[in-house]
Amino acid sequence: MPVRQQSSRAQGRSSLFYSPVAMVLTGLGVRVLCVVLSQIYQFHAPHWRDFEMVNIGYSLATGHGFASPWGESSRPTAWTPPVYPFLIAVMFRIFGSFSSAAAYALLTFNSVFSALTCWTIYRAASRVFGQKVAAWSGWLWAVFPYAIYWSVCWIWETTLSTFLLSLLFLLTLEMDGDNRLWPWVRYGLLWGIIALTNTSALAWLPFSGSWLVYRLHRSGRRFLTPALWGAVVFWAVITPWIVRNYIVFDTFVFIRGDMGAELRTGNNPQAHGPWEARNHVANIASLRAEYARVGEVAFDVEQRREAKEWIAEDPWRFVALTCRRIFYVWFGAPESLLGYFRPLFICLNILGIGGLLLAVRERVHGSFLFATLMIFYPLIYYITFAFDRYHHPIEPELAMLALWVLIGKRTTGNKVSAG
Repeated sequence: MPVRQQSSRAQGRSSLFYSPVAMVLTGLGVRVLCVVLSQIYQFHAPHWRDFEMVNIGYSLATGHGFASPWGESSRPTAWTPPVYPFLIAVMFRIFGSFSSAAAYALLTFNSVFSALTCWTIYRAASRVFGQKVAAWSGWLWAVFPYAIYWSVCWIWETTLSTFLLSLLFLLTLEMDGDNRLWPWVRYGLLWGIIALTNTSALAWLPFSGSWLVYRLHRSGRRFLTPALWGAVVFWAVITPWIVRNYIVFDTFVFIRGDMGAELRTGNNPQAHGPWEARNHVANIASLRAEYARVGEVAFDVEQRREAKEWIAEDPWRFVALTCRRIFYVWFGAPESLLGYFRPLFICLNILGIGGLLLAVRERVHGSFLFATLMIFYPLIYYITFAFDRYHHPIEPELAMLALWVLIGKRTTGNKVSAG
């Protein structure tokens, strides 16, 4: 074979390896193939009812409003953020409620956003660690079995939240030093969307926004006006839902109103760290009856009071549970859904945490963003309960850090004084 032809083929393979489009298409193909071959979309009726978002979506699709998270009461709810239940309602209206076609459409939707996360990973890693780490990180996500699992088995917002948070991470890196108004308007819009999708992600908002403001201030550029525009757009996006909550509950509920119940689920005499069906209102008839009788707000207030009383009576038990939950968040609970994926999950976290410590020590650009995301995003789960799905939205960043440790650390010299 001529040398020129060999060189052309090698360049073609190389360009394909560094192509985020190829990563996304491969990731999507693998996920859809898993759905089709396993016939996972053929959910039986009781399995549909396991997802409170599905019950709310069904209530919306049948004209009963945003209500009935447990499928029994027609009372209005703010148990979950609104974006994904509305998506479910649309799919039910198009393909039929609780149908296999609706399940297939929803799992395909999840797969699309899980695959698109390859692109955000590639772009973000390119800016911080270089193209080699970016390519390996993107391809890892495309075929990583643990990432595939959440897109093809769960009717939930998990993969959408993961994509949106990774997109916010990317935009934060790209907006470094940018004081134009449009990027900040877009930034506020995206933060509003993720707040209505996965409210827990807001734990990172103060740190990502402050980092951008600080970087502008340090470079001597205006920062107040663009930051205010971003804040105004963010509140414009989420305020209609807050107003809706105030109207239907006659009291202030920020976006979702289940914190007291979740706190009680993880802090009671039977709790031992992870989520347990026997401790959750979805699986306890007496709690569901009380929820239906008094309404969501009163129920949540009572659950919060009981949780605080239990913590006050046995604070050392709460400390022990918190330590256990921290361990379970990062290494999986005994009753977790990880199964055969546990070694992959543990390796990803150990390598990712190692990469984070090295990035902070070497003052790699963006290390502040990595560190604050890893520290503050999971905090809510340390005091409530650990569940494998809750960890997934920060795994794209862990994948970048892990691959940097494995293949790219020696070639990264991108240090800045502010991290």
